[in-house]
Amino acid sequence: MEHTDPITCELRFAATHGDGAPETIALRSGVADGSLVRIHRGVYATASDWEKLDSRGRHVLLTRALATGPARHCVVSHVSALAALDLPRVHDDFDDTVTVTDPRRTSTKTSSHLLRRPGQVPADDLVRLGDLSVTGLRRTAVDVARTASFAAAVLCTDAVLRRLVLPNGHRTGPVVAAALRREREALLGRLGPTTHPGNRAARRAFQFASPFAENGGESLLRVVLFELGLSNVELQREFHLADGRVARCDTYLAAHGVAVELNGFVKLTDPRMLAGRTPAEVVRDRARRDRSLCQVPEVRAVVNCEYPDLVVPDRLGELLRDVGVGLDRRRVTAAARAAARRFRGDTP
Repeated sequence: MEHTDPITCELRFAATHGDGAPETIALRSGVADGSLVRIHRGVYATASDWEKLDSRGRHVLLTRALATGPARHCVVSHVSALAALDLPRVHDDFDDTVTVTDPRRTSTKTSSHLLRRPGQVPADDLVRLGDLSVTGLRRTAVDVARTASFAAAVLCTDAVLRRLVLPNGHRTGPVVAAALRREREALLGRLGPTTHPGNRAARRAFQFASPFAENGGESLLRVVLFELGLSNVELQREFHLADGRVARCDTYLAAHGVAVELNGFVKLTDPRMLAGRTPAEVVRDRARRDRSLCQVPEVRAVVNCEYPDLVVPDRLGELLRDVGVGLDRRRVTAAARAAARRFRGDTP
């Protein structure tokens, strides 16, 4: 599907003209003939724009529609801020309930397409995205970590830390370590006492999170490895190959001498990642790289997994056992149960 930017998609408003105005009648006629889509009461978009949007984009468009009406005094927050900021999430599907923080409320209220949470958002925690007021990266990480599952919190916080600590791409060294320490302490400092609802879970996610996961898939891989009982996982470990090249691995299990690589379908389809190669050439180059890695003294084996192996951790466990990584069967069972809840949607 070809995607477009939901922040810049044109919205058309019936209220601008009045209920009986010719322009409003034309909007309704557009819905009838299929050229327009009704986003919310009195708010429309072209069908061509709507069709180009994925679930995230449609959620952002609904957010914009509500921000002009019932949510106009609120700040887009939590999962809706995550969508607007294009941060990763365990589930690709977003529902049709927009979450906002409403300074006028003292309790949470749910109405049609809108979840209002009470709270204040200081000016330095706000960003403007087109016509939306959205919580910034740090505030969004805190809100998500307090209210979502551990995996969802880690995916969000990993990405936030990456944007704050590594805005220009992967780096290491004392400067990066110091910046990461400052940002992690700043996030933890926002939580307050563990007696506050969600703070204990958020603290656990912040302490686990890392900016070295380059995308949501790598973040989820690390979560699943942890659930399988493999807690000592190095991200983006570099190895010097015999031919002088440097190979950087997604994850490395130092205790076992095993590199675990997440191979997404996009690597075989995205022209930028193909870099002029055919998919067959990509697979061939990957096999050559794996053989070169296994010639490095620290690397005993390379495991290549795919996203479905994270959805069903038993499959990842089997791949690891095939190269001699011992796993506690009870941990594998617990990881499978956690994944079933996660992808069934029982946890946010």
